[in-house]
Amino acid sequence: MKLNFTFSQKNIGIIYAFSAFSLWGILPVYFKSLQHVDPLELIAHRIIWSIALLLVLLYFSHSAKEIKKCFANKKIILSLFVTSILISSNWFTYVWTISNDMVAESSLGYFINPIINIMFGIIFLKEKSSFLEKIAIGIASFAIILEIVNLGKIPYAAFTLAVTFALYGLIRKKINVLSFAGFFIETSLLAPIAICYVAYLIYSGTSTVSLSSDIFLLMLAGPATVVPLLFFTSAASRIKLSTIGFIQYLSPTITFFLAILVYNEPLSNQRVVTFIFIWLSLIFVAIDTIKRSKKRKHI
Repeated sequence: MKLNFTFSQKNIGIIYAFSAFSLWGILPVYFKSLQHVDPLELIAHRIIWSIALLLVLLYFSHSAKEIKKCFANKKIILSLFVTSILISSNWFTYVWTISNDMVAESSLGYFINPIINIMFGIIFLKEKSSFLEKIAIGIASFAIILEIVNLGKIPYAAFTLAVTFALYGLIRKKINVLSFAGFFIETSLLAPIAICYVAYLIYSGTSTVSLSSDIFLLMLAGPATVVPLLFFTSAASRIKLSTIGFIQYLSPTITFFLAILVYNEPLSNQRVVTFIFIWLSLIFVAIDTIKRSKKRKHI
């Protein structure tokens, strides 16, 4: 008896999306294994091994012309330099939170991120917000105020993760460069700085990397960075952004449960309340996304 399994482009896109956000969700496991490495040095290695892998992938891709075209445009290069600073700042903050046993706070940052995206869309792109989005922003804002009151301070790491990633997305949306080409240029702009920094650390004897045991793990920083991104871009070309919007919550959810169940991070009652309000706000965003999607189908 023969069994035939056929996948539509939509189903393949959903598989890619789940793969991307699942990999991003379990990324703390990888960075925990390199917790002894200084976060800044680890980010430098992440950039170096990412550009090494991207150069190999460039050979098989059809992005060379797009990359040359971007390099010829000073405005695009300047914009991509800004986004490279934003994404590297985001990476550093993320690795810093993992190294300092603040995995739950990193997940909070990425839960807040969709709300920040909506706010930036309203402020900078003059997008009209729906009634449900306004409710979501209100609930999320209340949750953030509650977190600040309970902590007695601003959760800087969570805010930095949410805001840098939202600004990164905003600028990338405005310059409208293909994903692979844009990421290749961003990484290539950072690579010389990263190489010089690592070389200095090795020369000065201040490197926190043990070449005998860490080098293979550090080389995996390239695939750990590039593969989820390629899965994401492959998903984006096959399924609706609204569908991706739902699946994106998988990543911080996995990270949250890793923090509590695997790394035994303390979870106060106050933080549980904060997360409940954040999840509630995301439910309103999800409902709004479904309603908009249904409207488009009837147009």
